[in-house]
Amino acid sequence: MNDQLIFRTEHGSHLYGLSHEGSDRDIYEVYDKPGHTLRQQFLEDGMDVVRGGIWAFVNRALTGSHQSCEALFSGRKEWTDYGWNRYGAFIEGLRVAGGDVVEKYERTIRKFAYSDYKRRRHSVRLYFNLHDLRRCGRFNPTLDGIQIPLVNEIARLYEGDALAEKLEVRRKH
Repeated sequence: MNDQLIFRTEHGSHLYGLSHEGSDRDIYEVYDKPGHTLRQQFLEDGMDVVRGGIWAFVNRALTGSHQSCEALFSGRKEWTDYGWNRYGAFIEGLRVAGGDVVEKYERTIRKFAYSDYKRRRHSVRLYFNLHDLRRCGRFNPTLDGIQIPLVNEIARLYEGDALAEKLEVRRKH
């Protein structure tokens, strides 16, 4: 391992299609390096970068970290030649599944349902992602022209218990 960049991808609201004029720029970078952590760094000019090694990234994705899953399934990855040749087929072939993943997604969806409008939108978006994960182990993190207004409308109309019920996740007692 030699700390070479494998890929970078746009992340956050710009990737999802929910950005606005004041949205920051989120980038996710994966390197060929050891370690079990991903580090977030806030840069100037509204730039936010998550960086980490390949195995930390894969572990987080396979255990249901929605940020890592979104980077994994991003159609906007910028591969380096080194990264594509060494890891491209492996990364592009990964599927994410299992009860722990579903539970983590449902927990996050439920938590965000009881929050502000921005997080409620994320709750709805994550619900769409979870539906596809259950079906085929992958999803497209970029919302389409039908999903974007639907996410906004559902998040505007529902919150708390009503949103959790709409998204078929209930508070666990």
